Amino acid sequence: MGSAGVLTALGVIAAFASVIVVDPLFGTIRTEWEPFGELLQNYIVQPGFGLIAACYIWRRDDYNPLDRIQTPSVEGIAWIGLIPIGYEMAVRVVTPLLPILGLNHGAHDGTATWQVLLQHPEIIVPGLVIMFGVMAPMEEILYRGVVHDALEPAIGSPGRVVIGGLLFGVMHLFLSGGIVSMLLTSIFGVLAASAYERSKNLTVPIMAHAGHWLVFTAI
Repeated sequence: MGSAGVLTALGVIAAFASVIVVDPLFGTIRTEWEPFGELLQNYIVQPGFGLIAACYIWRRDDYNPLDRIQTPSVEGIAWIGLIPIGYEMAVRVVTPLLPILGLNHGAHDGTATWQVLLQHPEIIVPGLVIMFGVMAPMEEILYRGVVHDALEPAIGSPGRVVIGGLLFGVMHLFLSGGIVSMLLTSIFGVLAASAYERSKNLTVPIMAHAGHWLVFTAI
């Protein structure tokens, strides 16, 4: 279990490094192609996740999470829809309770990603490729394919789901909004980990994660 914590910490460190390295590049793209650059600015930490996942894969001879990117089953397709919808429903249930704990979940300002794509049809194809084919895979390969795998020798299936989901939330504690972000994204992490544990197919959390970005995330 300690190795999963170390991998999560390395992911956070690499994400901060990614901001330093990638942000100027995305800023240049934004200058030349503003709508696409605006979209990319939402995904400046994922290249860091991809780097840690790639290093893990390179060091392991007996396991490659890329082998678990497969065509989803009917159950997997159901999970792809359930994860983002279930997460948003959970957020709506939890948010009114946060003031009791002295916490507040601010509203997401901006236009939903799918609306931005419709407003700028020229970025639909590159935008979908970036979300579904690059950034979501980088994040899910690390936190489901790598961190989840690191938990397998130490704890059983329910423990992997809970601890893996919490580690996903801990990552967000440092990268995107403190305690509230950690609490809420842990819910997403548990849902994604449940789907991965059931399916052993990384396509399921990848598609669900990118789908959530597309439908619910504001730019």
